[in-house]
Amino acid sequence: MTLRSTGFNSGLGIGKSYYVATANSEPDHPALAGDVEADLVVVGGGCTGLSTALHAAERGLKVVLLEGGKIGWGASGRNGGQMIPGLRKGAKGLVKSFGPERAKALFDLAFEARGLVLDIIERHGIECDLRLTGHLVGAVSASDVRDFEEEAECLAKVMKFTDVEILSAAEARQMVDTPYQGAVYERLGGHMHPLNYTLGLARAAVGAGVVIHENSVAVRLEREPSIRVFTDNGAVRARHVVLAGDALLKGLEPRVNSRIMPVGNYIVATEPLGERNVIPANVAVSDTLFVVNYYRMSADGRLLFGG
Repeated sequence: MTLRSTGFNSGLGIGKSYYVATANSEPDHPALAGDVEADLVVVGGGCTGLSTALHAAERGLKVVLLEGGKIGWGASGRNGGQMIPGLRKGAKGLVKSFGPERAKALFDLAFEARGLVLDIIERHGIECDLRLTGHLVGAVSASDVRDFEEEAECLAKVMKFTDVEILSAAEARQMVDTPYQGAVYERLGGHMHPLNYTLGLARAAVGAGVVIHENSVAVRLEREPSIRVFTDNGAVRARHVVLAGDALLKGLEPRVNSRIMPVGNYIVATEPLGERNVIPANVAVSDTLFVVNYYRMSADGRLLFGG
């Protein structure tokens, strides 16, 4: 894999990250040159775009994927690498907002993502340091523990989901060396190397017939008389388009612009800790602070700490 710092997303600084430094070797993909046709054009080479392209190609569609910079160099290759079952909003929040029936449908849909990811990793032999050791949320205050108990009750009663365990402060300390007031342990969680997972998705997509073009910024989208996505050096005409660039669409779809806001997010990697391992259970960890801390151990024994 070439670690040059050029292209659309090079300014985001990932070239010097721990994830790039430990990334699996993957080939570069040429920029789009000229006009091509496809059944589906996907804009964005992160997990969403690559998974979309892979599954469409497996169903027989001709797929072209445009990535403005390097595959996985956006959010998909620089996140905390934590696999957390469910949604950002908890079970109680879902029930309050949508009622029990719709809340369960949303929870089930979100939980299916876990099975999908595990299936992709297994079917395509993606080496991404997957550890299905669980996810632990540490309680910063005693009231958080009471919230955990109510959440677990709602999960069991409404979602029919019982794979959570409420831990005392002492039990939590045995799993992670941090003085929490208690914790909730989600045993079906885990963690992985997010960039290597994304690169593995790209390899699987190419194997299924997807044509990937890196350093190909989508600058204009036409819908009439047919769908065409333009770059500075070419265009893709297709029957369908999926915009999977998230906050990096750069105004390609105006309806998305008003729903983007900046959030500062940082991760630091320590030197290998050796015997000083602070997470004996090797779980993914987060806490109940409003500005959340999240951390885990890497495969080479470093603490990856974000917030």
